[in-house]
Amino acid sequence: MKNKKEEEEKEPKDEILSRKEEELSKFFNQEKLKISNTRKLYIPFYFMILILFGTIAYIKISEKPLNDLALQLAVIFSILLIIATEIHRIGNSYEINNRSVVHKKGYFSTISKTIQFGAISDSDVSQNLWQRIFRYGNVEIHMYSRESKSLIKDIDKPFKFVGFLQNKLKASGGRKRG
Repeated sequence: MKNKKEEEEKEPKDEILSRKEEELSKFFNQEKLKISNTRKLYIPFYFMILILFGTIAYIKISEKPLNDLALQLAVIFSILLIIATEIHRIGNSYEINNRSVVHKKGYFSTISKTIQFGAISDSDVSQNLWQRIFRYGNVEIHMYSRESKSLIKDIDKPFKFVGFLQNKLKASGGRKRG
């Protein structure tokens, strides 16, 4: 009887593991990966909006006088803050394709920096405490020339990004790792 219970419990775990392996396989076998800055970077700004509206709600509930202009300004400020964070977020995009890493920066006119796989010597991930808690960080891509490097800032799951980059490097015959 105990064996049947263990087998029943084991099946869902095996199924979950196989689904995760399948997801990882799909992730690493895709043609290219395109990402931009994470929204998690803006959590302090979103928290500020929450505090602002919490204060307004408290004033309304306690039936204290609230100027209509102050309420309108708070709403306008919140909307503009959300728009500004989104504009900032979409201003940088990063792409790994089969031959290179491409960083596009800008809104109306864009600057594109392409790093061919053959020029990449190493990559590092850096995260401060805040970034570790919310699982985002920075990736630094080093080229063979000592002073040349490219910084990919504030992306979700930076270790997954580096893993994808390393798989593409191996597949293209770029940097060989021992």
